[in-house]
Amino acid sequence: MSVYLLAGVRRHLVCDLTLAVAARDLIALRAWHGSLRRWGLLESFALPRDPVGEPRACLIIRATGEEAAAQLADRWERLSGYRVTVLALTTPAGRREG
Repeated sequence: MSVYLLAGVRRHLVCDLTLAVAARDLIALRAWHGSLRRWGLLESFALPRDPVGEPRACLIIRATGEEAAAQLADRWERLSGYRVTVLALTTPAGRREG
């Protein structure tokens, strides 16, 4: 397993969300995060102390490879509305983690 950083930045919404849609999305996102924890894939997360400008978040995850990390990023994008970038994390010696 390798370690990846999923960096997410919230896209600007074109229209207002209804309360029902926002609630449905929140429940789906919570279930997805719970699954990552149960499967041992979520290593850590980070949120800005003072959210200024676009909301953003980072997840540090474990995945079997770049394709699996990209699939997790795609799912997070669809559930959260974030634009997600995947970065492979390396050890200080420059070797890939895992």
